[in-house]
Amino acid sequence: MKKIAAAVLFFTGSLGTVLGQQDSVMLDNIYRVSFEQGKAYENLHYLTKHIGNRIAGSEKAEQAVTWSKSLMDAMAFDKVYLQDVDVPYWDRGAPEVAYLQRTKEPLQVLALGGSVATAKGGLTAEVLEVELLSELRQHGDAVRGKIVFVNKPWDESMVETGVAYGLNSSQRSRGPAEAAKLGAVAYLFRSLSSSIADDYPHTGGTRYVAGIDSIPAIAISAVSAQKLSAALKEDAHSQVFLQNTSAWKGSVKTHNLIAEWRGSEHPDEIITIGGHIDSWDVGEGAHDNGTGTMGTLDAIRTLMALGYKPKHTIRLVFYMNEENGVHGAVKYGESAKARSEKMVAAIESDAGGFAPRGFDIKASAAAVAWIQQQWKPLFEQKFWVSRFLQGSPGVDSGVWGEHFPRTVMFNFRPDPHRYFDIHHTAKDVFEAVDRRELQSGVAALASLLYLVDQQVDQIKQ
Repeated sequence: MKKIAAAVLFFTGSLGTVLGQQDSVMLDNIYRVSFEQGKAYENLHYLTKHIGNRIAGSEKAEQAVTWSKSLMDAMAFDKVYLQDVDVPYWDRGAPEVAYLQRTKEPLQVLALGGSVATAKGGLTAEVLEVELLSELRQHGDAVRGKIVFVNKPWDESMVETGVAYGLNSSQRSRGPAEAAKLGAVAYLFRSLSSSIADDYPHTGGTRYVAGIDSIPAIAISAVSAQKLSAALKEDAHSQVFLQNTSAWKGSVKTHNLIAEWRGSEHPDEIITIGGHIDSWDVGEGAHDNGTGTMGTLDAIRTLMALGYKPKHTIRLVFYMNEENGVHGAVKYGESAKARSEKMVAAIESDAGGFAPRGFDIKASAAAVAWIQQQWKPLFEQKFWVSRFLQGSPGVDSGVWGEHFPRTVMFNFRPDPHRYFDIHHTAKDVFEAVDRRELQSGVAALASLLYLVDQQVDQIKQ
């Protein structure tokens, strides 16, 4: 009996080694094809330079969908189609203006996404500076008639810049309503940026609360925030002039873009991969999220170029409206639920196109441990991709994934250090993307997609 057991152990161990060697060879080929024949960088150039930024509901966003569909139609997908989505369209209007009233020294600002406009001709008011929204109530009636200025630098000591971002982001979204409750006339928010020397304002979504007056909500750059803070220390009654003309323009019919590569063994079981096609209306939407859409498309193209035949149906989704409402992900999830689809796994790319570091995984602790044991060694030493940790599935996947709680979800994680220097700013342009880093990310995504397709049934949730 011991000899039989030993023989079985030897056989299964040898089989595992052989399969591991096959996977290793496949990953080598994926990286080679991505580096030597990759199209993500070339496609990103067209998206950013010929179409540009593409806020949901805009003509440019729909141009991006139409052009991306032409790329997919030219590939070996079995089906490419549009999914109707209604989105609210917010328009920034004319460039914002802000300056210190006494000296007329300009301040670098951007309206937050969803902000209402100042009155025609702008507004001038004294500024009340706080670090935290929770401090506002301490000032009571002193808030009334003021511009509330939340000047909270993020924690520069954090390597995980996404955590630093998250710790401050609620003040961006909740701030205008909290300030308006106490009678503030405008809300000025220190940009979420990873650089204390950053003079670019960072936009991003905010929201209002029904029954509370909506006030202009504006982001100020880190350098300008320091300038304003210094002025307030010299004169606590310093005034600022603000002007913006942004407004909601009603609902617009637009689309998610979906392509399917039919599985040969389990065609009814779906692996979703993709990211959002919309961007904010400053810069060119290169890292956020041109690299995510062009990268996931190229990951599939890489597998196709190698003659790969998927076991499960691979569904590529370019979601619309992640930046200011996630309407695309909501529609995708509702439609998939209504059809009782079998969503076995999902991969999202929405963290930029810097050098790949790994993936966050939404799965059980046992499943994550299995992935760390079986897959991490294939990536770590040769390709410098080592992060396989339990974590967030990504924004879009997280939204539709609420309907599919047992779906294993992966969130692509590139190097985080420089992303928030660029995120939601005019600096998010094609020139900020490095081809080798981008194609290395494509290879990591394609490699993970291959492994998920081959072995997802072995991941025990």
